[in-house]
Amino acid sequence: MNYHIKVLFLFALLLSYWCSAQDISSENITQIEHQIEQLKIAHLNSDSAMADALYHPKMILTSQSGKKYNKEIALKNIENNFEIYESSEIEFLPISNDVVLTNYINERKYKTLEKGRYRLTVVWTKHEKQWKIISMQSSKIKKKK
Repeated sequence: MNYHIKVLFLFALLLSYWCSAQDISSENITQIEHQIEQLKIAHLNSDSAMADALYHPKMILTSQSGKKYNKEIALKNIENNFEIYESSEIEFLPISNDVVLTNYINERKYKTLEKGRYRLTVVWTKHEKQWKIISMQSSKIKKKK
C-alpha cells in the first residue's frame, strides 16, 4: 500500500475515534451534498468558474500519484472534459462545527483516458458562509484481476 494512503487511512481512523462524539446537522449534510453535486456539474461542463466557487482559496489537492497541487492547478484540471463523473454514497465525518471530512468513491472518465474508480477524501470548511473544499485526496482503486 502506498505510504500516503497508509498515512491518510490512519489519520481518518484516528479522526473517526476523536469525532465519534461530534454530530453533523442534516442542514450541513444537505449543503455539502449540494456542493458535491455542483462539483460534478463543474467537471462535466468543464466549468472552472463554478469549481472556483467551491474551492477554498488555500485549497490543496493531492493526486493519486501523491503530487500536491494548489487551487490554480486544480482549476485547470476541471478543463479536462469529463464524460463520466459519478459518486457513491457519501460518508460524513464531522470534525467541528465548521469542518467536515467526506469520503466516497468516484467513477470518472476523461474523454482521452479510460474510465477509473477513485476514493476521494475531502475536507470541507465553512468559508464566507459556504462549505468549501480546503483539501482533497484522490486515490485510484486498482481493478481486481
